[in-house]
Amino acid sequence: MYRNLTIYGRRLGVSVVVAVLAFGAAPSLAGDATADSFLAGWLGHEFTIQTSTINDHIPVGGKLTFVFDSDDNVVRVCTRTVAGQKGAWRMDFAVPCNVTLTFTRGTRYCTLEDVKAGNAEVLSSCHRMRSRDIAMRPSKVKGSVELNDMIAFLVEGGNGKHVISILVDSPARVTENGSVVGGD
Repeated sequence: MYRNLTIYGRRLGVSVVVAVLAFGAAPSLAGDATADSFLAGWLGHEFTIQTSTINDHIPVGGKLTFVFDSDDNVVRVCTRTVAGQKGAWRMDFAVPCNVTLTFTRGTRYCTLEDVKAGNAEVLSSCHRMRSRDIAMRPSKVKGSVELNDMIAFLVEGGNGKHVISILVDSPARVTENGSVVGGD
């Protein structure tokens, strides 16, 4: 069962997560294995994590870049550690370009307010990338790993800037909340 997600202190219901996850299963990139034009503006730009309610998963100040891998038809998340970052990249994120996302074309770009509001219909219409089963930190159970699902919404910022709003879900935990915002 999926837990509630927190975005800026507001709770999203399980119905939002279920709706977004259901729409995340829709066909992704075109069959010709080229980067989608709706995604292109977010590729190759280094994003700085500006806020994170899950700093032990995705640290504030950390850098990440989305790179399209045409061989596998996925977007790779390439992380970089910098001085002043509020913690280290862990587990799957500790290895640069180890996490892969699948792009799903929506009908529009979300705004940060859309993601904050958590309306399932609105979120399902947005361009987004998704990955399942990412190891971000060890489980509290000795010898196991906690797997998370991640959805990165593409947000058009002002003055031609690109922004991402990431939701992280841990099916194994029902008490944790998580959201991340980063910009180029």
